Amino acid sequence: MAKKMKYCAVAFVFSLGLLIPLTAYAAINNVSYDFKHMVPVSGKMTATKATLSGSVSVNNWGKDNSFGVKLFKHRVILNDIYKGGTYFSPTGNKKFSYTVAKGKSYCAEFWKTQNGKYIKGKASFSY
Repeated sequence: MAKKMKYCAVAFVFSLGLLIPLTAYAAINNVSYDFKHMVPVSGKMTATKATLSGSVSVNNWGKDNSFGVKLFKHRVILNDIYKGGTYFSPTGNKKFSYTVAKGKSYCAEFWKTQNGKYIKGKASFSY
């Protein structure tokens, strides 16, 4: 009986060793957005690699002509200094990428300059 328990324990630890790294590299945050001026991306993203990348698809520009994705280092009370931004237009770039520190947490916000004009779409963050 003790021998079976030992084998079960070894198999369990081995399984965790395989599964945890696979889930760490599969961190994706899919976001739907509909905003007039600014909207935060829900939750914090803990980097599992040195690059946080993503893409956007816009299904309704709402008469505005651009918006940006801003990245911040996550803090409990106030988020750290603005790390960077990528701007999108109807005919321009639809992908973004930021250099981040592996293991650190980040959060993102969507911003646009023309307050009061909606933009709707979807984004995907890979971290």
